[in-house]
Amino acid sequence: MNEKEQIIQRWDAFIDKIKLRCSELIGQANAGTDAFIPQIMFDKNAINNAWTGIEGQVSQLGHKLNDAWDKMDILFDKAGSTSKETDTERAKKEEANIYLNWEYEKNYILAIAKAARQILFNVKSHINENKIHNCTQCGNQLDINIYTFRAKNIKCDACGSVNTYKPDDRIVVLESWVLVPLAKEHALAEKEKEYFAEGKKTYADHGTFTKEQMEELVSLRKATWNKYYQFLIDSIPEKTDIYERQRDERLKWSERSNY
Repeated sequence: MNEKEQIIQRWDAFIDKIKLRCSELIGQANAGTDAFIPQIMFDKNAINNAWTGIEGQVSQLGHKLNDAWDKMDILFDKAGSTSKETDTERAKKEEANIYLNWEYEKNYILAIAKAARQILFNVKSHINENKIHNCTQCGNQLDINIYTFRAKNIKCDACGSVNTYKPDDRIVVLESWVLVPLAKEHALAEKEKEYFAEGKKTYADHGTFTKEQMEELVSLRKATWNKYYQFLIDSIPEKTDIYERQRDERLKWSERSNY
C-alpha cells in the first residue's frame, strides 16, 4: 500500500467514525425522547430543547469533519494527488456533511411528531367532545364543532340570537403543537428528496446547478409544500382559504434559484 492509499484509508476510517458517532447521538436522543414523552402534557418545549442540544453536537461533528479535511487536503497534495483525485476525496466530506445534517433533521421531525401525538392524546383526554354549547338567550343547543380553530359568531336556529364562541385554548394550540409537526412528518419523504437535491447544489456542485437540475429541485420543493399544506387543509377544512394562500406563496418562492 503506497502513501496515497494509506491516506485515503485513514480518511475513510475517520469519516466512518464521524458517522458512527452521529448515529450514537441520534440513538441516545431517540431513546431519551421515547422515555420522556409520556411525561409531557400540552407542549413540546422540553423535547425541542433536548433536540437543540443534539443539533449542537451534530454540528460539532461537522466542524471536526471540515477541520480534518483541511489537514487531509495538505497530505493529499504532498502525496502527489491529482486535482481529480483530491476532488473525489473532498466529495466524501461533502456527502458526509449532507448525511449528518439529514440524520439530525429527519429524526428531529420524527421525534416532534411523536410528541405531537402525545399532546393530541392529552387534549382529547381533557376535552369533552360531547359538551353541549347552549344559546345564551334561549338555552337551545348550538351547532358547534368542538375542534373548531377560530372564534366565531353562531346564530341560534331556535331564537335567531347571535352567540360568540371562542374555542378552548387547548384546541387552538393543536394547530402549531400538533398539526404542523404531523404535516412535516407527512411530507418527510418529499422533504428528503428535496434535501439531498439541495445538498448537491450546496456541496458537490458548489452552488451551481444545470437548468435541468434546477428544474428538478423546484419540482421537489413544490412537492414538499403541496403535501405539507394538503395535510393541514384536510385536518382543518375551515382554514382552507388561509392555507391555500400560504401554499401558493411557498410555491412561488420555490421557483427562486436560491433560498
